[in-house]
Amino acid sequence: MTTVQAEITDLITRYVGFSESMDFAGKKALWDDEDPAPLLMPEEALNPLIGWEAIDAYWSKSRVIMETLKSQTANHRVREIDDGLVLASYDMRWVATMVGPKDYPSKPIAADVRVTALLRKKPGGWRFFHLMEGPIDLMAMTREAYARKARTLFPADT
Repeated sequence: MTTVQAEITDLITRYVGFSESMDFAGKKALWDDEDPAPLLMPEEALNPLIGWEAIDAYWSKSRVIMETLKSQTANHRVREIDDGLVLASYDMRWVATMVGPKDYPSKPIAADVRVTALLRKKPGGWRFFHLMEGPIDLMAMTREAYARKARTLFPADT
């Protein structure tokens, strides 16, 4: 493993750890805060989140609607595109529970995603400026969305 690959793999591990603890300030610290238009494309978002205002709003909402999150990453690949610029990709499995009515226990939902990210070398280390998640199992996500909708329409029947 090259030094750059080890550094990027460590950064991804820290990033996922901040996600699990809902430490969005920690996550943001691993992004290039000087980039005027960073792009984050979570798998569940309909459109890319471009710019700090959109990303911060998404992270704030995540903190409110998500009760727990566990993630595992694997198959980290790093390709140096230019001096101080890398393309990283990895696989991620996440399991989350969403906040719901207290008398109705939330069942975990999960998905496998492929992630690609662009990072640049800054004086403080590597920093994200572009991150995209692509779902692998769309059918499972669709079934869960329908089940969640059914629970809101007919909570006593589910």
